[in-house]
Amino acid sequence: MKIERKRFQKALKFRHAVAKGEDCRCPLCALRVDIEEFRNKVFIREFETTGMCQGCLDTVFGYKIAW
Repeated sequence: MKIERKRFQKALKFRHAVAKGEDCRCPLCALRVDIEEFRNKVFIREFETTGMCQGCLDTVFGYKIAW
């Protein structure tokens, strides 16, 4: 896990997300993240910053309606 992501998540009070990130799990849904699931390099860069999976990125950024 990159140091920048740890600092970012700690600054947002996502200390539990840091532990999940080290295990390669999404901080929102706790599913294991596979780098192959991302559609393009933009989403991979966002994952490197936030640690979120493609599904949660879609929901957060409005690509899918959250039910």
